[in-house]
Amino acid sequence: MTQRSRKQNPLAEIVRSQREEITKYKWIESEKAGQDIGWERAIREWMAQYFPQWKQYRWDRAVQEALHTESNLN
Repeated sequence: MTQRSRKQNPLAEIVRSQREEITKYKWIESEKAGQDIGWERAIREWMAQYFPQWKQYRWDRAVQEALHTESNLN
């Protein structure tokens, strides 16, 4: 299976990746707190603390993939 066929929908991949990061954050912070911090708190805190860097990383990665794909087409 090629990488392109696995990524049929780029938006769905972004949403999946973001949810995965928030899930990790929720687990880590719940462990620290000794109790489940809940999705609302995890989302709110992750968005405030990590979203800008995550968004930049995803953008940079998308640009690199596009450049790589374009160079392979030429």
